[in-house]
Amino acid sequence: MPTTSAMPLRHRLILWCAAILIIVLTLFGALLYGITRWTLVRVLDDTLMGTIDQAMANAAAIPTGEFSTPEEMILRLPKLDMFRSSAVYIQAWRVDENGVSLAGASSNIEDYPNALDPVALQEEAATSSEHSTDIWSEAMMDGTEWRVISRPVDIWGQTFVLQAAISLASVNQMGRWLLIIIVVEMALALVGTCFIGWTMASRALGRIDDITEAAASIVNTDDLKTRMPATGPNDEIGRLISVFNHMLDRIEHMFGVQQRFVADVSHELRTPLTAIRGHLDLIKRYGVDPESLDALDSEVARMNRLVTDLLMLAKADYGGLTLTMGAVDLDDLVTEVYREAKILAKDRDLKVTIRDYEPVRIQGDHDRLKQLLLNLISNAIKFTPDGGEITLNLRQTPNDAVLEVSDTGIGISEDDHKHVFDRFFQSDTSRARGDFGALAPNEGVGLGLSIARWITEAHGGHISVHSQPGHGATFTATFPRQIAHAAPQTAARPRIAGLIRRERTGEHTAAQ
Repeated sequence: MPTTSAMPLRHRLILWCAAILIIVLTLFGALLYGITRWTLVRVLDDTLMGTIDQAMANAAAIPTGEFSTPEEMILRLPKLDMFRSSAVYIQAWRVDENGVSLAGASSNIEDYPNALDPVALQEEAATSSEHSTDIWSEAMMDGTEWRVISRPVDIWGQTFVLQAAISLASVNQMGRWLLIIIVVEMALALVGTCFIGWTMASRALGRIDDITEAAASIVNTDDLKTRMPATGPNDEIGRLISVFNHMLDRIEHMFGVQQRFVADVSHELRTPLTAIRGHLDLIKRYGVDPESLDALDSEVARMNRLVTDLLMLAKADYGGLTLTMGAVDLDDLVTEVYREAKILAKDRDLKVTIRDYEPVRIQGDHDRLKQLLLNLISNAIKFTPDGGEITLNLRQTPNDAVLEVSDTGIGISEDDHKHVFDRFFQSDTSRARGDFGALAPNEGVGLGLSIARWITEAHGGHISVHSQPGHGATFTATFPRQIAHAAPQTAARPRIAGLIRRERTGEHTAAQ
């Protein structure tokens, strides 16, 4: 089913940045324009207020009428040049029951018959001497916008309205220029931001394109050796490239492990199957004999152990293997394993001993921990020549319980230490194939230590190996311990000590 191509990420980033920038610049420009115009208008208002105050202070009220009874008054306003306010125009309007009439004007507007702001003369504040509130307005005269203040005053019982006006042409012109500057700056900022954003997005996302191409190359060519060049700064993209390369390393390693795993499983299964088939052919040809039946039983048991171990590791890999956790006394567990180790080594000239024995309790699965110790014991028996010694050690630290299994075998090379817990790993073919005489009956195929590592890590512990060729090997498993128990511990040490003492006495008597 065809899919519609989406807009490239860099285009969407640029569009979002441009949209946000336009909104921000528009709001900033509107705010700047409004504040600037408001400030300029306030300056003009202060000029009008000062001028009208000076005009009122210097105006002359002249009564008119017959027989010295003034019926009307005129206001003679001073010349405004003396106040350096020649751009301000002032009118005085008399307000009475007959309406409004011009009572005086400044010299620079004497010939103008109309009110500077006719609407303000109709306001209630202008018709009553009780009101002294100034009325601010903007009016049009001869196509020019003016700022007008209308102030009601009372002179000798008559109400006048003084109107002062100043042109807003300079403010409007400055506003237009400011608006042009803001628009140009917005355009330049938008273009510059888009260009810089496009450049940076292309550089950053171009490296992502390289990662995409590398991933596509891996998918199309199955080439897990492809790596991204670690160029550029160690930013988010740089760290992504580093993680990508590390992921490829892990995938390549796991793919190699999987290939070796399949090859090893095939090889290990083919060996017993070949032996079984050979013995079956002999039985068909010569009939059943006890030796062939024993060989068949041994090979079937070997395949059973292999399949069981593989099934366990497979369940552990996908999380299908659970542990039954509970309090486990490792001293009792070591006692059990010690007895079974003696049985496993009964056909070999090997000495199994316990060096240290400190009662300690941990939280764990008793059966899995026993399996861990038996795997380590079996590994030691398998790689220790006759006449050697295998030692168990149980001790504790303030926070941990420590289990150790040591042998006096041929040891492990330092290069093999990091692989010894890998599945199907055999450090030396001779170690697993009988240079030491009869091997343990539970000879494995390189899965025992892998299982031991999983069991240890599943209990929150850690397992390690210390060995040198020709000087044996020591496997150490460390677990978080619980608070030590008291009464059972005091009885446990004499039990194992007595067991060892009886065995040594028996060996001494047999030697005599």
